[in-house]
Amino acid sequence: MELNEEKQKISLDNLLEILGNPTRRVIISKLAKVPHSTSELSRILGISRQAVHSQLEILKNYKIIERITPEERGSKYRIKSNLSLIIDISPDYYHIKYKLTNIDPKSEAIFLKSSKDSETYDKLDNPNKKMKYLGENIKEIEQNLFKLERTRRQLLQKKESFIIELKHLMEQQYRDKLRKEKSMLDNLEMEIFYTLFFNPVKFHSKINIDSLLDELFFSDLDRISRASHRTSIEHLLRDLAKSMDILRKVDDNWFFDI
Repeated sequence: MELNEEKQKISLDNLLEILGNPTRRVIISKLAKVPHSTSELSRILGISRQAVHSQLEILKNYKIIERITPEERGSKYRIKSNLSLIIDISPDYYHIKYKLTNIDPKSEAIFLKSSKDSETYDKLDNPNKKMKYLGENIKEIEQNLFKLERTRRQLLQKKESFIIELKHLMEQQYRDKLRKEKSMLDNLEMEIFYTLFFNPVKFHSKINIDSLLDELFFSDLDRISRASHRTSIEHLLRDLAKSMDILRKVDDNWFFDI
């Protein structure tokens, strides 16, 4: 399958704003099932074509939807990208992860004929049997996804228990050793430490300071403010490294060794 993963083409704030608009959510829901034209969506939503067009343009500009045969008058829109958004929030954990993956609509890998199920499907001799076969497989996939989600919830609970113990350890052993002066960045050293542990796969070994800035929601700052926060983070990493041997600096690079 020809996949093209878009890297941060949509900022997190913009993505949540897109999905937070009820009109856009309805449009996405409709287009995920059946392609619609502007006039069709206008009738369904009960708003003007101009209002629908402005919402479609936003979704199109962010590469979530596309026009089918754009050269033709009254052409329809369809979903273009596979967008996956996962939000986890608890008293001790906060994480948002999304992927925007473009799939070539001409790729054979997205059609049943290219899968291992095609041979069984082709042997069925009437449409009703084929429909039943497809329905049973969709149902089985949904059941498996439910099992995976249940396992995921159990793993998240286990992860939170480790994070809670980590916070207790920080309070008992390390907090007093960290920076004490009050500033606009008060407690940032703790945020940095927990961010590294929230996603140790991402920050294992060499720490990418720019990725850390994004995880701390400093991604939309102007260039001067971002540079200032970057310097503050490097100072705070140095403070953390004085208290624990899992953080170290080699030349200009920071390493998180767990």
